[in-house]
Amino acid sequence: MNTTQRSESINSFFDSFVDSTTTLKQFVVRYEKALDSRREKERREDFESRHKSRILRIGSKMEHHGALVYTKTIFNLFQDELVKSNQFIKEKVSKDGSCYEYKVSSCFDSRDSFVVRIDLSSKVGTCQCNLFEFKGILCRHILAIFHIKNVVEIPKHFILKRWTKEGNKGNGVFENKPSVEDDHEKSATARCLHVCRFINQLSSFAEKSEEQYKVIVGDLDQIFKKVLSMEEDNNSSQKQISEVNHDALENQQNHSDPPLLLNIGDPHISQTKGRKKGGRGESQNSRFKSGLEIALAHGTVKKRTCHGCGGYGHNKRSCKGKEKSTNTPTFGNTEEEV
Repeated sequence: MNTTQRSESINSFFDSFVDSTTTLKQFVVRYEKALDSRREKERREDFESRHKSRILRIGSKMEHHGALVYTKTIFNLFQDELVKSNQFIKEKVSKDGSCYEYKVSSCFDSRDSFVVRIDLSSKVGTCQCNLFEFKGILCRHILAIFHIKNVVEIPKHFILKRWTKEGNKGNGVFENKPSVEDDHEKSATARCLHVCRFINQLSSFAEKSEEQYKVIVGDLDQIFKKVLSMEEDNNSSQKQISEVNHDALENQQNHSDPPLLLNIGDPHISQTKGRKKGGRGESQNSRFKSGLEIALAHGTVKKRTCHGCGGYGHNKRSCKGKEKSTNTPTFGNTEEEV
């Protein structure tokens, strides 16, 4: 169930960036945008968790301890469990030294009833609801038993580092320490990122105590002076090399033969595509004529012939001779009587 939910959450996250029509090139670009948005969201939430105070609903010491330790999102979940822990009835089932077994039942929901086993000497407890095993935060049932047993702070073994404000600091920086054979000296970007990782880890150590801060600042001051002297030596050596190269170039120019004078003519004019200027005896700005216009100009167009009268320039419908023949009356072959 947990693995399936993680897979579905990742799929829903990338659904806003890629789809079935996304090409491979677009996927690479949008994948980088998705990672940038996730990093920006993480930085914003880290800032709010570290620099903004939480609103306490109960005001107990347990709630105050959770606000100091947990991030903003995890504290909201823990606060809900802590508030609901006041709604339960605690019934002792058994006792064996410092180990207790309680049945914790809700006053409003009969189905919310679980058995809690707790050892007060080590403050180690388990609950049948398995909320801590599933989400990593204490459930309301264990918190209810802690309340009656006067446990005012969250035990350390119940605080997961990934849910704390310092969870993303020092993620194995010194575990993957580079060796001499690494390629950090070949890439300027890789060298810069590697140094930033070390400085980030040192800054987290400097926050813990003043003694560590003084040691780090003192060593960094010595390192800065050493690197600054190396930079000055490199600049002076580069300056000497540039001066030597400049003198050698001047000597070479002085002892070299005078340059030859070359007569460079105009390039050959190539014939370009398109219509020639002034072709066919026409002006340069004349337009292209259609085939009908050219035929009319040369008198090669066949004239229209009328099938009624045999004339030219009209057809049978517009023939004037047809109109005359229609309007002229016809007389029969009658003989005049004497």
